[in-house]
Amino acid sequence: MAERTLVKNTTYFTAALTFQKILSFIYFWFISNNLFAESLGQYVFALSFTTLFSIFIDLGLSPILTREASKDNAGANRLLRNVIGLKLPLAAATLLAAWLFINVTGKPPEVKLLVYLASFVMVLDSFSLSFWVMFRARHTLTYESIATVLVQMIIFTLGIIALKTSGQIRHLMLALLVASLFNFGLSALLLKRKLHFSLKPEWSAEVIDGLLRVVPAFALAGVFVKIYNTVDSILLSYLVGDAAVGLFAIPAKVVYAFQQVIPAAFAAVIFPAFSTYYKRSPSLLSGTFLKAFRYLTIISLPLAAGLVVLVGPIIETLWPRYAAVIPTFIVMSLAIPFIFLAFPTGYLMNACDRQRQTTTNRGIITALAVILNLSLIPSLSFYGAGIAFLITNVVLLGLDFIWVRKLIPLKLAALGSFVGKSALATAVMVLLLLGIRHQVHVFVAAPIGALAYFAVLVGIRGFRFSELTVTKER
Repeated sequence: MAERTLVKNTTYFTAALTFQKILSFIYFWFISNNLFAESLGQYVFALSFTTLFSIFIDLGLSPILTREASKDNAGANRLLRNVIGLKLPLAAATLLAAWLFINVTGKPPEVKLLVYLASFVMVLDSFSLSFWVMFRARHTLTYESIATVLVQMIIFTLGIIALKTSGQIRHLMLALLVASLFNFGLSALLLKRKLHFSLKPEWSAEVIDGLLRVVPAFALAGVFVKIYNTVDSILLSYLVGDAAVGLFAIPAKVVYAFQQVIPAAFAAVIFPAFSTYYKRSPSLLSGTFLKAFRYLTIISLPLAAGLVVLVGPIIETLWPRYAAVIPTFIVMSLAIPFIFLAFPTGYLMNACDRQRQTTTNRGIITALAVILNLSLIPSLSFYGAGIAFLITNVVLLGLDFIWVRKLIPLKLAALGSFVGKSALATAVMVLLLLGIRHQVHVFVAAPIGALAYFAVLVGIRGFRFSELTVTKER
């Protein structure tokens, strides 16, 4: 990647995702404090329900498209056209299946309408993802970064207007639909204008056969991930009720927002890089993984600890009606380091043609998540879902590491060194926050804690700014 760096690309996308998630957080805070828990639960359920079905449109084609387009820029357009050709009938079949299923499961008419609207959002987002993947494969994230911000601004503006004027949940879902239409149109236009791609569907037996050979492993992994990410909310809705979904949505939204800002930004950059380096430079492959793992450790440990210490003031300040979720919030916050670090491990395996192992690991934790949620939710409600969330994320990282050690050389002493230094700095931060959390406002305490953490980390040489250097392909 001539003159392009992991840090530079990650910075662009992280900045966009950070702005988007801040706006998304404010938006969610606003609607969660202006809707009853049951109404919020219906909104979250509809999105979770359609998210579960969305894998049957993509079938793992997006990661395949990323990997293969990164290796062969010349054939990328033909590959995309065949992916479009495959997705069109898949989208129609998925819409039909989702609509039939929601109509036989006893949900009220207002929830069915939300699912109908959310299903169109699902289809548009699936195609938009494939379009943006082509820019990621060329290590260009500027356009997607801008689009990410614009889409969230549309959702925020239209959603606030809808909530203030009508207060109807269906109008909140319409705001999402308008934003998805914009994202779809913009990504398609940029593909034609900037990359000069044709978006005409193609059904080449040769290309489709090549895709279908690797689809099963990626598709299964995608199915497992979607089930894992939605099973708690869906089971809560059916086993306890939509109010429980609304309560669970508070910690889930916060943890998910952090997950989508930092590790997701890294993933958008490192997956194409991993795919390139796997064939061309084993040393850069190993170095890029270790750098990503190091940075995510440095960020995730204090983030998790800070949330655990400050969760009481956070809930009291932002969601005073949701104090019941504090124990669940604490449990789910403890999972953050494991969530963050499972991003580079999973993408490394996929980039190195070990998608079967990735699929196996996701299958194991998905089965575990279903079993744990079915066992814990009836008696513990959303707290049981939080416990299941923590356990499955710990297990996933452990399973991934078994295979990562077989793909690249890992010096456990070096890993232990920077994890230990980050843990030490985190401990200092926690002691400081415990001392000041009742004396200063939570939004003052949080940055004070962050500054203390990084000051200690730099002081013990756990991080040096000189590490942010250009990484050129050799």
